Amino acid sequence: MVVGQGGHDSNRNGNEVTLVANAPPLDYSFKELRTCGEIETEEPRSGAKHPSPEAKEGDENHGADAGAGGLAMSNSTGNMANKVNPLEPKLRMVLRKVTTSVKLNNNMLESAVGLPQALETAMPNPLLNLQWLDISFNQLVTIEADLLRFLNLKALYLHGNCISRLSSVERLRKLPKLLSLTLNGNPIESSKIYRCYVIGALPALKSLDHSTITDDEVKNAAAWFVGHEARAKKRKEEMAENAMIDG
Repeated sequence: MVVGQGGHDSNRNGNEVTLVANAPPLDYSFKELRTCGEIETEEPRSGAKHPSPEAKEGDENHGADAGAGGLAMSNSTGNMANKVNPLEPKLRMVLRKVTTSVKLNNNMLESAVGLPQALETAMPNPLLNLQWLDISFNQLVTIEADLLRFLNLKALYLHGNCISRLSSVERLRKLPKLLSLTLNGNPIESSKIYRCYVIGALPALKSLDHSTITDDEVKNAAAWFVGHEARAKKRKEEMAENAMIDG
C-alpha cells in the first residue's frame, strides 16, 4: 500500500507491523540525458535506486529494534505497576520506503519512449508507485503512450518542452488520478484557447501551470469544450464532403 507524498501507513501481520513511507524523489535532473534508456546506467543526484539485499536487511533490523522498544515503553507508561512479560512476543516494526516521485527536468529528452522500462531499474514497480513526475525543460514534441502507463500519476510537469498540438492534451484523459499539470512554455501556450481547452479536455484537474482551477473555470470550460468538439466534428464532415465532390 502506498500513500500520499510525505505520508505513512501501516499493515499489521501477526507480531509484525510494516510502516510504509515515501522515499525521497529520484533526481535525474541536469544529467544531459538524451534518451530514457540512459537512466539505467545513471546514478540519481538524490534518492536511491533499488537497495542491495544487505542494506535492506539492515534497515529492517533497525526498524525491528525501534519498534520493540516503542512497545515496551508504551506498556510501561500505561501501567507503571506492570512489567513487560518476557514470554510475550515482541512487536516487530519494519519501515519500508517506497519511491513515488521522479525528477527528469532540464535534460535533452526528445521522447518518453522506454521510460517505464528504464524506471524499472531504478525503483520498485513504477507503473504502480509513480505519483509525481517532473519532465519539464526537455525537448518533448508530443505526449506519448509511455507517459500514459503510470496510472497512479497525480502530478505531471511538462512545461518548457516543444509540444505544439493542443489535441495531444486529450491523451492525458487516460491518467485517471491526474490532478496537477503544467504545460506552460510549450508552443501550445500561445493559443488563445489554451487554458480553456486544457481544462475542458481534463475536467478533473485541480491545478494548471501552478495555478488553482476555479469551479467557474471548470463549468465554463466544460460548456465551451462541448461546443468546440461539435464545431470540429462539423468541419471534419464538411471537409470529407468537399473531398468527395472534388474527387
